[in-house]
Amino acid sequence: MKIRSKFLLTIVFFAVVVLTKAQVTTSSISGMIKDKEGPLVGATIKAVYQKTGMMYGVITTDKGNYVLNNLAPGGPYLVEVSFIGYETQKKENVYLTLGTDETFNFNLKSSDVQLSEVVVTTFKGGTAAQAAAKTNISKEQIDYMPTLSRSFKDMVRLTPQGSNNSFMGTNFRYNNVTIDGAINNDAIGFSPSLGGQTNSSGMIGSSTRSNAVSLDAIQEMQVFLSPFDIKIGNFLGGSINAVTRSGSNKVEGSVYGFGRNSALVGPNSAGDKSKMPSGFTDYQTGYRVGLPLIKDKLFFFSNMELAKREDPIIFGAGSSDISNVITAQQATDITNFVKTTYGFDPMQSGTSSRYANSEKFFNRLDWNINSKNQLILRNNTVFSRATNLERDQQNFRFQSNDFLQKNNSTSTVLELKSRLSNSLSNNLVLGYSSVKDTRDPLTDARMPQIQIASGGGTIFLGSERESTIFGFKQNTLEISDNLTFFKNSHTFTIGTHNELYNIDYGFVNSWNGRLDYNSVADFLAIRPARVRGNYNYTDNTRTYILTHPSASFHVKLYSVYGQYEIKFSRKFSVTAGIGFDLA
Repeated sequence: MKIRSKFLLTIVFFAVVVLTKAQVTTSSISGMIKDKEGPLVGATIKAVYQKTGMMYGVITTDKGNYVLNNLAPGGPYLVEVSFIGYETQKKENVYLTLGTDETFNFNLKSSDVQLSEVVVTTFKGGTAAQAAAKTNISKEQIDYMPTLSRSFKDMVRLTPQGSNNSFMGTNFRYNNVTIDGAINNDAIGFSPSLGGQTNSSGMIGSSTRSNAVSLDAIQEMQVFLSPFDIKIGNFLGGSINAVTRSGSNKVEGSVYGFGRNSALVGPNSAGDKSKMPSGFTDYQTGYRVGLPLIKDKLFFFSNMELAKREDPIIFGAGSSDISNVITAQQATDITNFVKTTYGFDPMQSGTSSRYANSEKFFNRLDWNINSKNQLILRNNTVFSRATNLERDQQNFRFQSNDFLQKNNSTSTVLELKSRLSNSLSNNLVLGYSSVKDTRDPLTDARMPQIQIASGGGTIFLGSERESTIFGFKQNTLEISDNLTFFKNSHTFTIGTHNELYNIDYGFVNSWNGRLDYNSVADFLAIRPARVRGNYNYTDNTRTYILTHPSASFHVKLYSVYGQYEIKFSRKFSVTAGIGFDLA
């Protein structure tokens, strides 16, 4: 009992999942080379990535083992094994899955023996990264998966434990989203729960209902729920990791367009079976191209995408669904009164609309420096904007209560993959991102938000109270480095991942006031029931407050970790890891 207790405590100690970690951007190949007498020492293994001509090579150890790390996911690869005095063996059309170790064992025969058949034993998996609940989403699945929004959300639904960007029942804010190993999260957590159009919640750009990156720029995706690889962390729900496409020796690309409107939308399946009103449109168009700048050496990939969406806003004043809250005559009386008394236009009270537009620019360079070093540099820039008018059967908003939200972001990532020797490899990732999120009322920002109780609901006009003063800027620097050492059936990894945030956040609720009225009659008689407001004694102008945010702060997340894995056989391995985090 004593021995068993100590053993269980040891397992618990090594099974601690650290919180702040990098993500996986590579694949690997491993295995053993033998002849009829046993392991072959010094056999040469080459893997050629046939799209780019990049060659990866190692020789076997004194026990016949080999590992090829830092391989680009995808394919096809040509794997070749050679040794003096033995017939060369090849395995063609090898495709590698992101974050997976593919095992290929070869049995070589002497060159003086006529070969009638060559058998290569393949075993997929066998590392800590595979011994976990995860879903890999290949390029083919991304290409053929039915999707309405062409977003991450439509892809990760292949994960059985996920629903609407929630994994295993956790809030979407507990997810961690990375692109090419670099974070792509809404760090301060203000993104809407469903991203407005249920396509990008918790990610940069979700405040404007925009995707963070075009789906045409994605090579492969991976969703982890309970990883044992110590390099994967910083989440309690799901870890969504994507790697982007690269250029190749072949010039290839596409020009595409996707679109739908109200005529292509079926009836409401949850409500009254009504059809989508006219005015709904959703279009995406763009191009992608990959090509060699220098054959086998330098490659370029580019993607540009434009997205435009418009949604009709129903429940116009006087419509049957909202007549208990506001009639057409009440809307006219309020409009005339506000114009005459305050010189202010409350704007549209009938059927209206809102839009979400974006432009995405993605560019990537891949440089095969030599057979041991590969450098990747990519930039993703998104300009997005959206209006946000909402109505329902209890809340009626004049168009003046709408606001324009803008989210502009750019992210640059540099990755260096190095094979320092047959048994030592390193992966360095440097990332820098900048996000600017702003809101502007569609009307004069000095007009307060007016709330009128009516018919069991509320009428809103004037500038929206949370949008007159709102400005968010986030600059993030991240540094990750993982050094992996391989010795026979033993693999050691030591690494560090660090995130440095610089955030300016300016927000004032109801800067220009907030007035409540108990009825339309009270509003027309100027009898407010409640008045609220703010005042900055230094300078109460909107310009001054926006440029002097009250919350300016820094967040620094540091982590170091180590991991040890031993393979007893191709089906049984043990992994232990420990990490230290400081926030």
